[in-house]
Amino acid sequence: MSSLDQLRKQVVRASLFPACSLADAIDRLRFVQADPIRSPARAQDLILRHRVTDYRSGDLERVYPDLQLEECFLYAYGFLPKELWQVIHPKAHKKHSRSEEMILEIIRNFGPMHPKQIESHIAGKRVRNYWGGFSRTGKMSMDSLHNRGALRIAHRNRGIRVYEVAEPFEPSLSKKERFKAILLSTLKSMGPTTRTFLVSELTHFGYLVKPLEARRMCLQELIDTGQIRADEVDSVEYISLDQAAPKGALSDRVRILAPFDPIVRDRARFEHLWNWTYRFEAYTSKAKRKLGYYAMPVLWRDWVIGWANANVENEQLIIEFGYVKNHPKSREYRKAAKQEAARLAKFLGLEQTQVQTNL
Repeated sequence: MSSLDQLRKQVVRASLFPACSLADAIDRLRFVQADPIRSPARAQDLILRHRVTDYRSGDLERVYPDLQLEECFLYAYGFLPKELWQVIHPKAHKKHSRSEEMILEIIRNFGPMHPKQIESHIAGKRVRNYWGGFSRTGKMSMDSLHNRGALRIAHRNRGIRVYEVAEPFEPSLSKKERFKAILLSTLKSMGPTTRTFLVSELTHFGYLVKPLEARRMCLQELIDTGQIRADEVDSVEYISLDQAAPKGALSDRVRILAPFDPIVRDRARFEHLWNWTYRFEAYTSKAKRKLGYYAMPVLWRDWVIGWANANVENEQLIIEFGYVKNHPKSREYRKAAKQEAARLAKFLGLEQTQVQTNL
């Protein structure tokens, strides 16, 4: 790549590959970030709807048990192929406590369990959780065991995790090789990004390669051996997989992207590519919001021109578009935006006639 324009097109084209099956899409993406907020749907569903044929909100949760997938942390929490999960795990943590061993034994004997079910066996107490609220000790122990790879998500019940004991396995790679595989998968998911993003977003893999400088050396070794490449674009170094850039013209299409879509997830890259600052404001007080509670970036061809807030009220999908500069006046844009609104409605199980926009 040699110019900012080429980089921008590469990021968009590589991530928005032709729609395919759900299994193939996750295999190509390597990772789909998850988020519990529904506005108008969960992030994982909003990400997949652009890449999976005839995808509907909730499809991932419905078919998850039939696919070779796991829930885990990569650069964030989300869904990834089982083979990548087996690279991330096992983690070198302290041994299980007596209460954790008890929970594992209960789930082995009774099968997959909802956190509320485990409480009936152990009579857990309410304790402060990682976010400042309160959870039952059983739920926190299950979360911890899942984070360490001892439990896995069997399925979800109305969005709530149902856990089962994970099958033990022996890693086939050294810790250093595992971390390199994680770097490669992150690049596959994100596309061209910076060393800063790769190093800062993967600090929790210190159990594989502890010193920061050693993790940086792993990245440099991948560059030196030609597995990934480093290019300077507009005075910024970008790291990417050494593979042919996708070709073909970008269609006259509008896409409303999730706040955590791979195209927009790296906020520094976003600002460099599209010359404006996107902020996720769901946890910002209403008085201080500039874009909206769950403003989603709006991609027109290869340019993110603004954002959209979409909500379902009384079986009506209401979409309000906002723009960085002027509202595009072309007939092509207006037609494409209406088509995207109709696709979003269909994804949510609504009819095209149930859509209102400010176009």
